[in-house]
Amino acid sequence: MISLKYLKLTTFILLLSSVTFLVQCENDGDDASSTISDERQELVNNFEDEREQLASRLEDLRDDIDDELSELSARIEDAGDAADEGLDEAYNELTEERSDVEKALDELENATADTWEDVKSSTEEMYNDISSTLNDWKNELDDRT
Repeated sequence: MISLKYLKLTTFILLLSSVTFLVQCENDGDDASSTISDERQELVNNFEDEREQLASRLEDLRDDIDDELSELSARIEDAGDAADEGLDEAYNELTEERSDVEKALDELENATADTWEDVKSSTEEMYNDISSTLNDWKNELDDRT
């Protein structure tokens, strides 16, 4: 028959092994949580960096539009009643494009990590469209000079 002494020793060893195992599992969970937390922080940092870069590009585009609007305004004023209808149309369209840039900047400011991909995609598309249009208008206006 097994002695009580061996039974107590075996129970103690099993209990000690169980406790060691549970402590190790807890530590592994902490490492996993830490890794997930680090990855989440990296995603947030990337999101914020991308948002700042895109906002900077939009602000530069807005400044380019403002410069072009000033130039168009001066041309329209200099031409007086003989102002080309195309200049007025270009001015109005540029004003609308500038408004779109402002709206995009607001959307960027309100974007979250969860909505970022959609906001980024639509904003980049809008940026490319407006930038291309602005370059076309600049070329057209330079040809009229």
